[in-house]
Amino acid sequence: MGACGSRPKAGSTPASPLKAEPLNREPGGQEYVVVVFGRTGAGISSLVNLIAGSTVAQCHADTRPCTQKVTGHHASFAGKQFCIYDIPGFEGVSSESETIESIRSLEQERGIDVLVYCMRKARQTMMPDTLREIRRVVPSEVPIVAVVTELERVEGRMESWWTTQPEAGRLTNGQALEQRGMSFDEHACVTTLPLEDVAHHDTFRERRKESQEVIHSILLGRCRGVKRKPGSSVR
Repeated sequence: MGACGSRPKAGSTPASPLKAEPLNREPGGQEYVVVVFGRTGAGISSLVNLIAGSTVAQCHADTRPCTQKVTGHHASFAGKQFCIYDIPGFEGVSSESETIESIRSLEQERGIDVLVYCMRKARQTMMPDTLREIRRVVPSEVPIVAVVTELERVEGRMESWWTTQPEAGRLTNGQALEQRGMSFDEHACVTTLPLEDVAHHDTFRERRKESQEVIHSILLGRCRGVKRKPGSSVR
């Protein structure tokens, strides 16, 4: 797969959203724009790879920043074309204002169809103030989907994390997010373990497959009809 906005090549090339890029769409199709963001170390690149269905973004096993520049990756599933943008993590190599400006520029240059907020289950990866800033620079009609990762070892279904009360009589995890002003159009509770890490573990492999299916289903449901126009409040 190639970087979005260029001819497909082996691997992906960083693409700056601060400069208009020519669209690269499949004949007779249209390319929906999905922007994945989160705090550095939250697993943004791993989530991009899960969505794309192959290793298009470099990942580290620890919490070191993987993405240095905004990079778009082509992906296709269920007959639809997507450009999945991997955004440098907040509190990483770029300042918060630079990262938010990159998202704003992507909206103006290409038109964002879905924002995906990647977070680990740990509370310290949650950014209510940053989420509000992003919502300020992107039209309210653009859906924001929360994807909670690192749930491969949770008891029961991964989705149960959202409705689990960490302490008896307290708010559920999902309610706690809403209380902090973090409301979402949809959410998914997943694992983003790479294929090589689940190859010999049946449960993890099945959970990874389920995770990909859930996220694909959400994106397909949100990307219907004509793609949003850049900087537009209508499709």
